[in-house]
Amino acid sequence: MKKNRFLELYQNFNAKERKQFVLYVHSSFFNQNKNLRLLIDAIEQQLKARKPIDKKEIYSLGFAPEVYNELKFNNLISDLLYLLYDFLAQARYARETRLQKQLLIRSLLDHEWLEPCVLQLERYTQVQAAQAWRDGNYWFAEYQLQELQDQHLMSQEKRAYTPHLQSRSDALDRFYQLEKMKIACDMASRNTAVNADYHCAFIEDIIAWYRLNVEELARFPALQVYLAAYDMFTQQTGQAAYLELKQLLQQHLKVIPQHELRLLYTYVLNFAVLRINSGETHYYQEILYLYKLLLDESIIFKNGTLTQWTFTNIITAGIRTGDYVWTEQFIQDYQHYLAPDLHQNVYTYNLANLYFEKKDYPSALRMLHNVEFTDAFYHLSAKLIQLKSYFLLAETEALLSLMNATRRFVQRNRQLSDYQKKSSLNFLHILQRLCLLRYASADIRDVAGFKGQLDRDVQVLQPLGNKQWLEEVLSFRFKEHV
Repeated sequence: MKKNRFLELYQNFNAKERKQFVLYVHSSFFNQNKNLRLLIDAIEQQLKARKPIDKKEIYSLGFAPEVYNELKFNNLISDLLYLLYDFLAQARYARETRLQKQLLIRSLLDHEWLEPCVLQLERYTQVQAAQAWRDGNYWFAEYQLQELQDQHLMSQEKRAYTPHLQSRSDALDRFYQLEKMKIACDMASRNTAVNADYHCAFIEDIIAWYRLNVEELARFPALQVYLAAYDMFTQQTGQAAYLELKQLLQQHLKVIPQHELRLLYTYVLNFAVLRINSGETHYYQEILYLYKLLLDESIIFKNGTLTQWTFTNIITAGIRTGDYVWTEQFIQDYQHYLAPDLHQNVYTYNLANLYFEKKDYPSALRMLHNVEFTDAFYHLSAKLIQLKSYFLLAETEALLSLMNATRRFVQRNRQLSDYQKKSSLNFLHILQRLCLLRYASADIRDVAGFKGQLDRDVQVLQPLGNKQWLEEVLSFRFKEHV
């Protein structure tokens, strides 16, 4: 059966979530359609039997002896989808303690039940006081708390001074300033990555005020963190801000929420990558240190998984620092955190790449032998490793055959971007001329001139894949032709 949206979502639920949703559907408060209860029970029965999902069998399980009705099934599965959306919203609401308090107090005020409000406001205040990390979410919740405190007092028709109006205004200022700082950091980071032209209005005014009021800034660690992140991307003293941000994150590591830590450390990693791109390759040590920290603290995982790009970036850092033992151990220990549909591609390519960088070319080739990559990027990257290995092992026949096959793959594949195609074809062009230099140099009248032109082409040809490897081959393997 072709998957529908409900089944795609529902089959991604874990056992606990599915059990909760079944209870939700069976609750007469949330659902009064008995057919939806029959339908979810039938779906669960088929899933537990580990059978392929079949809508006619589901219908038979739920509504026998009724004859299968396509229209009825589609309408019910659509209703079940919207019930699933309601369930997800309700589950999120159940985790939002402060939102629950706000809505409860507003309802009590609407009914003018002022006495119960006192206890609920106290509990809301306790929830706020327990928040160790006072970010934008905290200050928005504080703004709403102060508003409710003020409304409660005004509902008693007392016209005396209350501190809540001022506190409400101050909390809104903090919320605004922090959210502007977060947006400004995101803009600064993206401006460096994609050459965008984002501009955050009023951010310089906010920053200037806090630079003049250092004691006030010291009261708000979240502002200090985002100010350091902003300076890291926008100031000439970015390296100093980088060190300050690392120190602040370490200092508040246990109180900053995981999702926010993940974002902030992404900024730190992006800055280190920028420095590497500027020629400061010692920052690879920094990147590997940061990744090890993120792994140890479980910050890097998202829904219990590692993205393929994070996995590959960690291995690249390990390779660049020469820490091959740790890198191979990482591949073996953390491969299971990859999404199942990506695991084989990512694991095989990265382990082969590690062997290649260790100059263990036979092992790299063995890893890639008879492996069918389902992703075009990994397929191409694996072919490039094979080509370089064959060249370095002087496997001429295999090299020339694979060059032709790779060229056809690049030209015909529609999944590869124009940039990927051009950089790969340029690499194949240079590699073919390297083969001429190695195997047919006797037929070249001016070998030194041929190599000199090849050196120049490597420098000017854009885009060019594996440029650094080509430079190394020309420098260390063809010195005699200089």
